[in-house]
Amino acid sequence: MRDEPIPDNDHITRYCKPMTIVNDDIQASAFMLRITETGLSVNWLEKLECSCREDEINQIRNIYNKELSLQLNAKIAVLNVGNTLGKIRAETPDKRNLRIVHWPELENDERDTHSEILNLHHDDEFIAELILETVQESYPARRQ
Repeated sequence: MRDEPIPDNDHITRYCKPMTIVNDDIQASAFMLRITETGLSVNWLEKLECSCREDEINQIRNIYNKELSLQLNAKIAVLNVGNTLGKIRAETPDKRNLRIVHWPELENDERDTHSEILNLHHDDEFIAELILETVQESYPARRQ
């Protein structure tokens, strides 16, 4: 169902373009909204129903490869939903309540992992920095 909140214990991934990677480290710019966006595009890992992280990441690579041209130095960032939401709420002056929701590309496609981080603004550099601090793992976007 579209707009379903993702459980706090679950994880999301964000494709981080090479322009957001410096010295092999993801930068906060990977978590900034473009002016044309209303939400930050992510993918819900547990929706894949894989048995291990390696399988999840390989499935995410397959999904990204269909939609994007996976660039050589791009990365996949993995974040825990509850940790990210809690950090933003606790450390922002406005006690910002982000929402991380399932947002399938096709409204009735329950298997689609596409999701969104909502309640961001285009100039939220501080929030982008906080989101970056919650990245738990990162992987090359292309298979090595």
